[in-house]
Amino acid sequence: MRDDDDVIVLSGLTKLYEPTPKWMRVFSRSHLRTTVRALDGVDLVVRAGEICAVVGPNGAGKTTMFRIMVGLTSATTGTGSILGLDVEKDSEQIRQVVGWMPSEDRSLLMRATSFENLQLHGRLQGMNRKELAARIPHVLDIVNLEPQTHTVVAGLSAGMRARLRLARALLPGPRALILDEPTGPVDPIAAYGLLTLIMDLAKQERLAVMISSHRLEEIEALQSHALLLDGGKVRYSGDLQSLRHEWERPQLELETTDHQSALAVLAGLQAQGIEAEIGEASVRCRPAGQAEVGAIVMRLGPAAANVTHIREIPMPLRDLIAQVYARGGNDA
Repeated sequence: MRDDDDVIVLSGLTKLYEPTPKWMRVFSRSHLRTTVRALDGVDLVVRAGEICAVVGPNGAGKTTMFRIMVGLTSATTGTGSILGLDVEKDSEQIRQVVGWMPSEDRSLLMRATSFENLQLHGRLQGMNRKELAARIPHVLDIVNLEPQTHTVVAGLSAGMRARLRLARALLPGPRALILDEPTGPVDPIAAYGLLTLIMDLAKQERLAVMISSHRLEEIEALQSHALLLDGGKVRYSGDLQSLRHEWERPQLELETTDHQSALAVLAGLQAQGIEAEIGEASVRCRPAGQAEVGAIVMRLGPAAANVTHIREIPMPLRDLIAQVYARGGNDA
């Protein structure tokens, strides 16, 4: 039974691309010689007001998953629903309740104005003129593009074009947003503004949001649920705080009185089998497992007297995610 707050529900979602028959390779852009498993049993629930950040290298399955959810391709096995609507059977209805933002500007008509782009998109979605007359000014106001209503898209900055694509996704008054790398071509300042807007929309309108990004600092800024994909498999699904608790190996910095003292501490750590690097008057190390800091220092022997301060340095998200992938995530 579906919880009323469960907006997006995926269960065992799998997508296979079969080899291209030899006779078809002349006519097709696809030249697959073996079966490719683009998605492999993905399970996910995104609730109203929640943001799910989808992370993974190129070819991880992010865009394939999004395209299945908005009815642009079909899953091989598994099920997906948005607001109780089946992504396979009810794709036309889903487009009325889901805002889809593809990753590329080429989805916009560069010689048309912002207004004309939204008007055409709305008509293709089945919206009438009266609805569009009310919605277009509203969504342009939400994304702070009202002054650019009649500006040709080619004359907009990359940040403005990204906001226009978001406005287009908001046009039908959706209950869910699916955003494929929305900040891809955008500079950091404009990207921060766009992310802040997305977070505000999720909170104020209780939208379920799925967003992919290669910029890991953006994932941290979203403070969201994270779905780590690799080779179509889910390597981790949960909040970032739990990810850190489960996978993080923080770095320790042991400050000493001088360089000679740091050398003594370095030798003591290496004697424990702990890899470390030395600074002018400090040593950094990353103990394996859940080793207690106090026990490590005590085993330094006389060199422990030279340690004046111990600081824990959080693991960068990039290194944390790389560790999850290296150890196989949920398959470990």
